Amino acid sequence: MLFMREIAGHGQIVRTLLNAVLNERVAHAYLFAGPEGVGKATTALAFARALLCARPAAGDACGECRECRQVEHANHPDFNYVRPGGSSIKIEQVREIQRKVTFCSYQGGRKVYLIEQAETMTAEAVNCLLKTLEEPPGGTVFIMLSAFPQALPPTILSRCQQYIFKPIPGHELTSSLIKLRGLAREEARLLAAFSGGSMGKALAYATGSFQKERAAASGLAAALREAGVLEALEMAEKLSKARENILNLLEMLICWYRDILIWRETGEERLLFSPDQVATVKREAGHYETGRLVEAIETIEEIKNKIYGNANTRLALEALFLRLAGGINGARTDRGG
Repeated sequence: MLFMREIAGHGQIVRTLLNAVLNERVAHAYLFAGPEGVGKATTALAFARALLCARPAAGDACGECRECRQVEHANHPDFNYVRPGGSSIKIEQVREIQRKVTFCSYQGGRKVYLIEQAETMTAEAVNCLLKTLEEPPGGTVFIMLSAFPQALPPTILSRCQQYIFKPIPGHELTSSLIKLRGLAREEARLLAAFSGGSMGKALAYATGSFQKERAAASGLAAALREAGVLEALEMAEKLSKARENILNLLEMLICWYRDILIWRETGEERLLFSPDQVATVKREAGHYETGRLVEAIETIEEIKNKIYGNANTRLALEALFLRLAGGINGARTDRGG
């Protein structure tokens, strides 16, 4: 578990949180908002540990006290992690929070509630939580995480200190990958480029999944280029069974089409996310038109956001693949049906 001072890419947010702990000016509710994987949960866990630490130093956790060890091992009695029960956070889960906040702290310090995917709270759960936020018990801190803060009602937003986590700049991701994983600079740069500013994704790629996922995306693009309606629908059905994997695949697909677009427009290898694949990119570029590539990238982004928002994955993929089938060169998609 990282200390707050070790978190990359969010310096201003980290400094503000450190000062809040140091100066005993901690709010009762926080909202950490931003795309998946950019560091919201990592920062929230580090902040929670600092809030519960028995001997914080300069606003950060000491990492050695009983409380720090308990948070690290997920067994601190005053630290509660709330996740969606299925596709949503239900009123029963929030009622359990309400019940617990009335109790005194088990260890004499603060009580911290970390709510993941806060936007998935049902309307009943939101109304239930709102009652607690309106009259927060002393020493209780709520930290809510959301990739879609716009889905939260203004009544919740207005009662939280809000921090927006933006994608981490590529050079900072590159440096972090070199430091944390010992990667060569060129490999770290490649993974950072494909991660879209997400430290979580970059670290996952560093475990060895990158080459496989990139090959899957380029293979999907090639298959869609040759596909008719029936083939496109069959691909959508097959891929829709793994929601998390499909989101990663769609992001890779955006990067792949982006490289083809960049090559068509500039012919500059240095601008590619995948300069090591320039021969394949050059070959594929001949199959596409520029305007349709731009449209494809925008469409994939739109569908990806719908899937993030819990749209029906299979229907969303069917709509996408039917638009991409036959190659994004204006070819008809009536083969096979």
